[in-house]
Amino acid sequence: MRLAFLLAVSLAAGCASDTIVLAPTPVTAASGAITFDTSGSIQRSANGRSFVLGAPTSISGELNYPQGSGPFPAIVLAHGCNGNRNTERAWGPTLRQWGYATFVVDSFKSRGIDEVCTKGSTLVPLQRVPDAYGALRVLAANPKIDPQRIVLMGFSHGGALTMLAATAWAKETFVPAGQPAFRAFFPFYPNCNAVFPERDRVSAPLRIHTGELDDWTPSRPCADLATLLKAAGQDVAINVYPGAHHAFDQARGKIFLPAVGNGADCFPRFPSLLGPFPPGAGGPPSCVKRGATVAGNPAAAAQARTNLRTQLEELMN
Repeated sequence: MRLAFLLAVSLAAGCASDTIVLAPTPVTAASGAITFDTSGSIQRSANGRSFVLGAPTSISGELNYPQGSGPFPAIVLAHGCNGNRNTERAWGPTLRQWGYATFVVDSFKSRGIDEVCTKGSTLVPLQRVPDAYGALRVLAANPKIDPQRIVLMGFSHGGALTMLAATAWAKETFVPAGQPAFRAFFPFYPNCNAVFPERDRVSAPLRIHTGELDDWTPSRPCADLATLLKAAGQDVAINVYPGAHHAFDQARGKIFLPAVGNGADCFPRFPSLLGPFPPGAGGPPSCVKRGATVAGNPAAAAQARTNLRTQLEELMN
């Protein structure tokens, strides 16, 4: 149980074992709600000490195109721990105005989950990595999408997913040889606290966006990680927005959420992303707290839009 709490509030970890057999991807150019298969699944092992690869599951997403005939570059959007409530409103119209198709993936609805902010072990970010790669497969088969220009952008819980999806391990596990991969990754206010070997190698450019005053997923570990990876030759950069809290681009007003799990003070070290992990001592570790602040910051949100647009133009060409 102790391990489950650490994984839920930091990143989770997995054990890739059996080969995943994927059905052919349906070819469609339809917009609106789309049901699709994930690129396998990641499930807890019987003893709870590791994660193993499993069969695909069916989830849904909302695909929308910008004006024009395409083929369009596309952005897969991964929501936070409160589900698919704010992502489209905050970013969809802006991204489409810039000329990008948007595919907002809903990792919760088909799994019968309403939120994981207060019950993080229900579905950890690692378990959503196959969701993102399933969305990539669907878009890459779409004749209105340019398969070589698809990126992943996620927020909070979805930001942690994006960090994990950016690892070379994820690409090697979920992208068949010769098939299109993500062009770049854009995590917003992810948790960067956990240390594990696989995080040291990314498969494509990684651009982190986070708030200076974030007390839920703090900016300093992300800044330190970006410095470390960049020094090692990885294509990683970070934007830290002064005076900005968690969800600075989506929250309305400033709110303290007393019930949410908060691992800001947890700095777990894992021997490998693949496990196995030592048995837990029971109960959450003492570093896990309850409560975090979310606060909108129009100035930071505007600067993030400017920075993101520049980064997209640079990395998509």
